[in-house]
Amino acid sequence: MKQYFQHAAESDLGEGMAYLEIIDGWPSRQVEVYGEVWRWGDAEHPEWLADQPFSELALDDEDAMSSEAFEHLWREALRRGPAAV
Repeated sequence: MKQYFQHAAESDLGEGMAYLEIIDGWPSRQVEVYGEVWRWGDAEHPEWLADQPFSELALDDEDAMSSEAFEHLWREALRRGPAAV
């Protein structure tokens, strides 16, 4: 089962947003946006992919997003550049 979530994120780049696709309880794709910097990760590019199960990520129904919104962000992240920034 696929689920999609968004939440506020913080990194060495400052404050931003993270968007995750969860399949069977584990992150499968992730996009992080910090202003003009976009990071993305998947199974083949795990550097920016959460390595914790969904149960540890403290996300709930209020963080849910649509698959269409995630796919739009995913396409934009791929367009903007490589996984590792």
